[in-house]
Amino acid sequence: MPILIAFLALGVGASRALAQEYPRVSVICLDCHDQKEASLGRTPHELVGGAKDGPDAGIVCTDCHVGDRRHWEDDPDEYPMKSPAKLSAREEGALCATCHQTSHQQNMAERNVHMTSDVSCSACHSVHESKEPVLLKAAEKDLCVSCHRGVEGAFTKPYRHPVNEGIVTCSECHATLSETRRELSLNGTNMCMKCHAEFQGPFPYEHQATVDYSAEEGGCISCHEPHGSYLPRMLKQPYEGPHFQLCTQCHTVPPRHNLNQNHGTAWAGMACNECHSDIHGSYSNPLFLSESLVSQGCFTVSCHHR
Repeated sequence: MPILIAFLALGVGASRALAQEYPRVSVICLDCHDQKEASLGRTPHELVGGAKDGPDAGIVCTDCHVGDRRHWEDDPDEYPMKSPAKLSAREEGALCATCHQTSHQQNMAERNVHMTSDVSCSACHSVHESKEPVLLKAAEKDLCVSCHRGVEGAFTKPYRHPVNEGIVTCSECHATLSETRRELSLNGTNMCMKCHAEFQGPFPYEHQATVDYSAEEGGCISCHEPHGSYLPRMLKQPYEGPHFQLCTQCHTVPPRHNLNQNHGTAWAGMACNECHSDIHGSYSNPLFLSESLVSQGCFTVSCHHR
């Protein structure tokens, strides 16, 4: 028993320090927990051949299950190893961050709503036996809606992001710190433009509702329902007459604005975007008016100004 001999040679105080020294081991763990090695197979945490103990090992059991050698040399019940899943969210996050130093880890530690709600890494990730990408416990969409039940129904609406079809994933919009400064990024323009770049601009005349730094910081979700809607283009409210709710939630429309008798019957009660067509931003008109209106005589003397 070389370790016992070392304890006796060093004396009581030194032997106690040696017993509590932080070890990097796996081989001795597998003597009792032999089934766990197979559960790590073909995962990033696999205990690959070569060194399985000490500083040269890529990853060892005690990197995650922290404790000291008295667990296997003395009494495992009296000196239990820590299970990451039983730590608080912040404690487990700090433990995982000793290896995983990414923007995701930084986001979780600094401002993410999961961490502040004590939702830990192991609530979503499974170190052992996961067959999903990034060691998720389940497919991403199923995992997210297991907590966020209110969102699930939106993906069955007629106009929706194709999450159920696997074309779009939750994490593409609810991004990490590398792409946003806000919790789970209901971040309007910045995120939406990854796919909808044609609306990005920059435009000389911006529609304030579309920009992420507007007073309410609504961005695209000022008008669009991000998960799914019963209205075309995933709109939150209808923009047709007689009330034009989508536009009038921000704009006070003067009486008879588009019901003016001078328009005749052709333009009476038309949807706002029939004239204000460049609603995401315009290169030519501060009112986002369509250039096609020129040929229709809208800007003749005593009518509208461009």
